[in-house]
Amino acid sequence: MLLGVAGMIGCGKSTLSVALAKRFGLQLALESVDAENPWLELFYDGESGMRTYGLHLQLHFLATRFESMRKMRAMGGSWVLDRTWYEDAEIFARGLYESGYMHSNDWALYQRLYAELLHAPAARPPRLMVYLHGPFETILDRIITRGRPKEKDTDPEYFASLHARYATWIKGFRRCPVLHLDVREYDLFADPGAVDDIATRVRLELEREIPQTELWPAQKRRKDAFAQG
Repeated sequence: MLLGVAGMIGCGKSTLSVALAKRFGLQLALESVDAENPWLELFYDGESGMRTYGLHLQLHFLATRFESMRKMRAMGGSWVLDRTWYEDAEIFARGLYESGYMHSNDWALYQRLYAELLHAPAARPPRLMVYLHGPFETILDRIITRGRPKEKDTDPEYFASLHARYATWIKGFRRCPVLHLDVREYDLFADPGAVDDIATRVRLELEREIPQTELWPAQKRRKDAFAQG
């Protein structure tokens, strides 16, 4: 069983992913740390960086994401996934192309590769996607106060565009069931116990499809955390 957590930068995906994994006793797949991504800092180095390294960054995300998914599927068990592969391709990569930061030939090649990877067994849709959302002003404030240094220095217009793309994307998303969570309704930093209410909502969505025992495994988890790019 795979539980995906999705949402734009600043929504608190990683925090919620960790909390849900602990709450349910599931294995955890976090996004890779910046030190493992040689393109991220170069990409955030102004507009020229986005134009020069956009394709490199997205190919890195795509390759590491599917490598991680393949390993997770091979290990078996139930997982919480911090950010989905759909977001990489259908929001970030597409957004770079539509904004003029990725050449049309590069985008066509990326699309071909993504389409082929979606046929892989590792790309089976999650049983449920928890989608985090909120007003742009709320998300931008969290980026400014909690984001990475390069994110804090990025033009807010980029994040405004990203926020709009997420809103458009989720309206047409049909690959798996979606649980919508407004980030204004809880704050896991101030109140870690708020995860109990979220966990209840997740269980109500999932127990219709899978036995409750799968959410509460008796055996020890094979691995506490698994780095995801």
